[in-house]
Amino acid sequence: MNPLLSVGLLVFASAVCVTATLGMLIRSSRRDTMLPARDAPWPWFIRCALGPARTLRPLIGAVISESHLGRVRARLEAADLYPGVGAVDWLALRTLHALLAGTTTFAVLVTTGTVSVWLICACALAGYLAAGIWLRRLIVESERRIVRDLPPYLDLLTVCVEAGATLTAAARMIIEQAPPSPLRNYFERVLREVRGGRTRSQAFVSVAGSYGVESLSTLASALAHAEAAGMSIGAVLRAQSEQRSTERFMRAEKLAMEAPVKMLGPLIFCIFPCTFIVLAVPIAYKLLEVLRA
Repeated sequence: MNPLLSVGLLVFASAVCVTATLGMLIRSSRRDTMLPARDAPWPWFIRCALGPARTLRPLIGAVISESHLGRVRARLEAADLYPGVGAVDWLALRTLHALLAGTTTFAVLVTTGTVSVWLICACALAGYLAAGIWLRRLIVESERRIVRDLPPYLDLLTVCVEAGATLTAAARMIIEQAPPSPLRNYFERVLREVRGGRTRSQAFVSVAGSYGVESLSTLASALAHAEAAGMSIGAVLRAQSEQRSTERFMRAEKLAMEAPVKMLGPLIFCIFPCTFIVLAVPIAYKLLEVLRA
C-alpha cells in the first residue's frame, strides 16, 4: 500500500477516536464533572477520557475486588485526587485508554494489510500504563513539594500560635494566604476533617496517613502527643520546624555531593568524545597532508 495513503488513514483513525472521545466528554460534562480542583493542569489524555470512562463504571465495579480498590484509593489520596476521582473511575479511565490504544492500533494495522496480535496487546498495555505512570510521577512530585514547603509553613504556624491563635485558626489564616500547593491541600483537608466532627489530633493523623509522607506523619504524631500530654503547641511546632529545616539542609548537601557523580556519565559519553574529535581531526588532517607529500 502507498505509504502516503497509510499515513492518511492513520491520521484519519486518530482524528475519529479523538473526536468521539471529546464528544462523549462534552455530553457527560453537562451532567457533572469528575475533575477535582487542582492547581496543576491535567494532561489531555486524562482530561479527555475521564468523562467517557464513567460508562465503564458498572463493569469495573463488578469485576475488581474491594481490596484492590482500596489500594488504588490510597494512591489517589496520596496524589490528592480523591474524592474528586474515585478508585472505580480511575480504573475505568485506564481501561478506556487500553481499549482506545488497542483499537487504534488494530485499525492502522488493518489498513497496512498486516495484523499483529502482539503489537496490539503491547499498545493496549502502553495505553493502560500511561495514566499509572502519570499518577506515580504526580505522587513523587507532591511528596517532594511537601517536604520542601513544610519548614516555612511550620514557621508561620509557630508565629501564629505563639501570638495567641489556636492551631486551627493559624492553619486557616495560612491557607487563606498561601499559594496552591500539596501542603496547602493537606491543611485544607485537616480543617475539613475538624469541621466534620473529628478532633484536631485525629484529623492531623488521619490525613497524614493518607499522604504517606514521613514528615507529615511525624508532625501529626508530635501534635497528638502534645495535646494528650498538655504540652505547649508552640514549642512543639518550633522544634518540628527546626528539625525539618535541618533535614532539608542535609538533603541539599547530599544532592550537592551527588552532583559530580551524576555528571560523570555526560562527561564521559558526550563531552569528552566531542573534545577528542575537535582536537584529533585537525591533527589527523595535517598528518595525512604530510604523508601524501
